[in-house]
Amino acid sequence: MMSVKAPTGSANDSFVRRAFIVFLMATLAYVCWRLADLAVLTFGAVLFSIGLNAGAAAIARRTGASHALALTIVVLIGLAAVGLATMFFGSMIAGQIDNLIEQVPQGFRIAVDRIEANTFGRYALEQARSFDMAGSTGWIASTLALIARSTLETAAYAFLVFFLAIYLAAQPDRYRRMCLRLLPPRRQSALSGVFDATGEILRRWLIGQIVVMAIIGVLSGFGLWLLGIESAIALGLVGGFLCFIPYVGAVIAAVPATLVALTQGPTYALWVLAMYAAVHFVEGNFITPFVQAEATSLPPVLSLLSIVAFGVLIGPVSVLIAAPLTLFLMVAVELLYVEETLGQAPAETSMEII
Repeated sequence: MMSVKAPTGSANDSFVRRAFIVFLMATLAYVCWRLADLAVLTFGAVLFSIGLNAGAAAIARRTGASHALALTIVVLIGLAAVGLATMFFGSMIAGQIDNLIEQVPQGFRIAVDRIEANTFGRYALEQARSFDMAGSTGWIASTLALIARSTLETAAYAFLVFFLAIYLAAQPDRYRRMCLRLLPPRRQSALSGVFDATGEILRRWLIGQIVVMAIIGVLSGFGLWLLGIESAIALGLVGGFLCFIPYVGAVIAAVPATLVALTQGPTYALWVLAMYAAVHFVEGNFITPFVQAEATSLPPVLSLLSIVAFGVLIGPVSVLIAAPLTLFLMVAVELLYVEETLGQAPAETSMEII
């Protein structure tokens, strides 16, 4: 029996087609990697738009206003709040921030001097200096320059995210339909379910996180004021904002406060550390469980790993949205893979997936 060979042209066409698909996939992966910052900004805008929509929905329910009018009211209230806070407290906070810029390097130098006074500490610093890691002046200068550059970039990104979020919140269904049309009709219902679930979970997480940030900012600022630490209000604001980053933000917030306290004396620094430990003990055991009881929270291991992973892969800015982005990915994996692909029964509540 004679075998029939496939035409050579057909085999070549198949090879070329597969090679072209591989090339397109590699190109798409490279483009996504290069546009990682844009993806982070887009997700940040989506997260912010969820918060705007939550506020607009609350106003619409109570007043019967249209979505557009309710969203306009939310934006105007937010801008008015920021403007009034700047008018009444802007100069004081700006002065305290200037003091922080001067005092934090001083506190760092004091800490280095005290470490050098110890034999083991001096040895560790010498080893670090051998790798050009801990020269006092150079390290502080480079760190402050990095912080200043990151602050400016973050401020520019924040303005962009703000305007993107307004457009997304104004017409959420339009952009939702645009995303759904990228998939075959049989897959659109699954992606629509992911949008619904993640929107609800991220809304709850965002509201809970804002409440926790406000409480931590007030408690830490009040505690610093009671201890007589300079620039207490600015440090409280910093502590509140940094609590948006779970676990790691609390540690970062304690560093500048401790360095400022060190300029007033080592006893002050110890009291500040004790105060931050007490505040975050209360936050972790009472405030967050109560606030997030009806919301959602990431397990500590996943939260910390996501911060490290996104920080390494994308950059420092992605650390700000590592937690909500991980929530989104977990919901997508649960609905699209665990339930639809593996065929496992859905969790009793949407919260059980995390």
